[in-house]
Amino acid sequence: MVINDTINLLKEFGYPFLFVWSILEGEIGLILAGWLSQKEIFSLIKVIFITISGAMIGDIIVFFIGKFYSKKANIWLNKNPQKKERLSKWIDKYGGLLILFERFIYGTHIPLLLTFGISGYDTKKWLILDIIGVIVWSLVFVSIGYFFGDSMIETILFFQKQLLILVLIILGVIFLKK
Repeated sequence: MVINDTINLLKEFGYPFLFVWSILEGEIGLILAGWLSQKEIFSLIKVIFITISGAMIGDIIVFFIGKFYSKKANIWLNKNPQKKERLSKWIDKYGGLLILFERFIYGTHIPLLLTFGISGYDTKKWLILDIIGVIVWSLVFVSIGYFFGDSMIETILFFQKQLLILVLIILGVIFLKK
């Protein structure tokens, strides 16, 4: 099971695994790390510091890819022109607010960071707002794991099992139709 594997990886490789996970943007990893902090396997302060640090490094890399490699970033963004246009409109309309909360809008994180980099948005302003956004993101998801971890883990495992059963049923139906 994915959750059990992730918990085992976090326990075995600890903070370095969490750091890499945070660079790659992983809310489930933050929830699990918060839960492991509540179980006193991890230090809550270290988890928060590591997740903020990893997320900031990942964000800075993607933002500067957009800033310094805008032609290549545009090629990637142009693969979905409707999404690119929607993100550009959001930037025009919401600007700095979007930087604070983009991590909470599923599927927009990397495209928005690239778009902000390409757009010539003020780097210092972006950095300050991104730091605030990353801190909020980290505190929210680590806290969910810390305060609601047991019920969150049970819920995730429940849905994971149901999804596996659903996939097996679908595969069975497909197999029987042939």
